[in-house]
Amino acid sequence: MSAVCGHSYQNVFTYVEHGENHEVTVPGGAMLLHDWLNDAAVASAADDWRREYSELVAWPGKPGRYTMARHLGHRPGRTMSNEEPDALTVVWDEGWGGIAVPGGDDAVLWASRKALPAPEVLAQIASRCLLFLDVELLRGAGAMISRQISWERSVTELLWQLRSNQDIAYLLGARDLLIAFAEDAVVHISHDATDIRASIVLGRGDGEGSARLGVPGSIDDAFLVMTASLAQQIEGGQSWRITPLLRAAESLLTTGYSADGLISPTVLSAADGEDDIAFDIPMPPMGSDSDPQSWCISQGLPGQRLFDTAVGYVMNGAVAISHLPKLTLGALTAVDRWEIESFQVIRNLIVDYSNSRGARPLSIAVFGSPGSGKSFGVTQIATNVMPGRVEKLEFNVSQFIGQGDLAAAFNRVRDVVVRGKVPLVFFDEFDSDRDGRALGWLKSFLMPMQDGKFKDESGEHPLGKSILVFAGGTSSSFEEFTKPMISEKPEEQKKFKDVKGPDFVSRLRGTINVLGPNQTSAEDKNYILRRALLLRSLCERKLKTKKGEDTPISKNVLWAMLLVPKYKHGARSMEAILDMSRIEGNAWEPVSLPFYSQLSLHVDADAFIKLVLREVILNSYIEKLAMEIHTDFRKKNPGADNDKPWEELTEHFKDSNRNQARDIGAKLKLIGCEYDSGDTPFPSIEQFDKETVLFLAKNEHQRWMDEKTKNGWVYAPVRDNEKKHNPLLVEWDKLPVNEQKKDVDAVENIIPLLKGIGLRVYRTI
Repeated sequence: MSAVCGHSYQNVFTYVEHGENHEVTVPGGAMLLHDWLNDAAVASAADDWRREYSELVAWPGKPGRYTMARHLGHRPGRTMSNEEPDALTVVWDEGWGGIAVPGGDDAVLWASRKALPAPEVLAQIASRCLLFLDVELLRGAGAMISRQISWERSVTELLWQLRSNQDIAYLLGARDLLIAFAEDAVVHISHDATDIRASIVLGRGDGEGSARLGVPGSIDDAFLVMTASLAQQIEGGQSWRITPLLRAAESLLTTGYSADGLISPTVLSAADGEDDIAFDIPMPPMGSDSDPQSWCISQGLPGQRLFDTAVGYVMNGAVAISHLPKLTLGALTAVDRWEIESFQVIRNLIVDYSNSRGARPLSIAVFGSPGSGKSFGVTQIATNVMPGRVEKLEFNVSQFIGQGDLAAAFNRVRDVVVRGKVPLVFFDEFDSDRDGRALGWLKSFLMPMQDGKFKDESGEHPLGKSILVFAGGTSSSFEEFTKPMISEKPEEQKKFKDVKGPDFVSRLRGTINVLGPNQTSAEDKNYILRRALLLRSLCERKLKTKKGEDTPISKNVLWAMLLVPKYKHGARSMEAILDMSRIEGNAWEPVSLPFYSQLSLHVDADAFIKLVLREVILNSYIEKLAMEIHTDFRKKNPGADNDKPWEELTEHFKDSNRNQARDIGAKLKLIGCEYDSGDTPFPSIEQFDKETVLFLAKNEHQRWMDEKTKNGWVYAPVRDNEKKHNPLLVEWDKLPVNEQKKDVDAVENIIPLLKGIGLRVYRTI
């Protein structure tokens, strides 16, 4: 049982059922926590408690379920006092004051979504306190923590504020600090005498507030349910987890209140068996900037390579990235942090613009290499933010001959406005030359962007509410486009100023750098995930793979599509390779791939084919590798039983060497490494470190024992080949040192062996 204290009240709900008005009174706050945790009602006069009055309405399509329509007011009452000491004291703080600080040595769970605990109160219980707060409390206290941009940015700013903002820094004194971001994520911060550690557990990976999307009205008790779930775990003596909190809140949000009790305790058991997937958050050094640009969650899925996540997404769909941050709008799915941040900023701009009364156009610039999908993302955002209200128009500025072409384009935009739609207007290659002058079209866009007007032969006209999207053709990023503005060369600055570049930039309200499927720099690891998202989308459209189904693609084709060094025309090349493949029965196999000459149009065909055939290439050298393994064994173990030429070995021992060669690929995968002919952008590994060698040597010994046992060999203190007795069929630690060295030698020889047949070893991300 848990002791519960803090602020209590009674919820008085009114609702209509079967055409009749009803009223029901249920406990709230600390009173409700007490009921849940102790399975007994609070024995006290109802009139003594504060009362909260709310109106409920039926949840559309869910008989017997309700959501809160509006709060009707409250009546003051008293506070629930401390109970008898117990192993856990739960404190519910509504910010009304008057809570007695729990004494004794009990653990304290102090929870609030309404008020921060006073510094002097927290100081008294800090060493035994788990403090559970809503992030909005910190924002209300002046902490600048971004919302709906990216999880990385929000939580890094949270940590920086906790360490640097003196108004909230005292909260770090709690033994454990949990910060809930609505019902979508919880950050856990703990510390000992020397170190502060922080991690985040995500609900479904979508942004803050996403769990409430589609919930009519409001559900006010989700944080209370999370608190009860946490208290249940603590009082049960188990190692508590965060995921059950998020699932319990999600269950309440998706089911609503029930008429016969309004809150069902069964939500507390939601996902009891689901373990946390926690991502460590880098702690910003004291005195530093928050530097939210230096960390990306998707590059650190615990216990899994980024490459494996990419493979899993292509093969199995969204389940492979269910715990990763992502942005999903229509057909757009982004998992790359920097793309998410850019798209979220644009989404927020379009949301605000759609709700505003202003008629001045919203101007956005989009940059990216050809084929990166510059128009796709913005189109998906706009059509999802304003469903049914958007009409897309596209114009290629590089094909404009004169001002009349631009005027004709704006007249078409105005026609869409007149029809009551919001035009989403793409000016592709807006940064094209005009009459031989670089960026010569920029000045022609200034009046429409600033004043919402344009000119033609008949005069000046209002443009109307519209979204103007300027897609770059000569610059692959906003930074590249604006580079002249910060150039150290005065002539470059002047040239950009003369074409009205700074004026154009000042009228933009948002920019996106669309990264596409190619690696942008050595630090860009997420390009493999971006490729996976594109490839899965292509397979769903072209191979008719349904959501939730496995993709019928050969692992060798998948390997090449994810790891080929570069797609010459971005996403268009990925689509072209699939379109040119002669797929029969919806299975994409190596035999289905287009001819060499066709591949050469879109990728380095030699590199692509070698990646497809990497296992075949290795298998074709098994005999040579086996012979080299034996040669190396003889060199390092002269006088051994099998120190004889390859031709004189029995077939059994030849096969043993062949099996060792066949296992090279599996060994490399165990340590996060792969092999190829130098066809991927990862740096080669020239030798394994000591820990890796020891790990693989033990693995090699186990593989050898499994092989022997399968063939009927057994342990015996004296070797007898006829009876299949071997004294080395023992655990690694019982092996003689000289026998251990044989396995170590075999592992250290892997990289030289592969080099000898034109392959190299690298570590995948």
